[in-house]
Amino acid sequence: MRFEWDERKDSMRNEYDLRKLKRRPGKVRVDGSAAKIPVSLRLDGSDLALLKSEAEKRGIPYQTLVGSVLHQYLNGELVERRTLEALKKLKVS
Repeated sequence: MRFEWDERKDSMRNEYDLRKLKRRPGKVRVDGSAAKIPVSLRLDGSDLALLKSEAEKRGIPYQTLVGSVLHQYLNGELVERRTLEALKKLKVS
């Protein structure tokens, strides 16, 4: 029995002959600042649940949301709620 996937694989093999590919000379260069580094974190279960819920609302993986939040924080783009509330109070006064 053959499945549709088998037919697509055969079609791709006929279309793309990987034996014709040549290796680039020299070592592979990787920009360390652009590479994603796997890390292990311990988070409160409730925080992780909130992250996953927010990520689902936005339609993105929760790891992407975590990376985005960290990036924004480290670049001074996130403002704490308390700071925002204090600024609002100053503006009203």
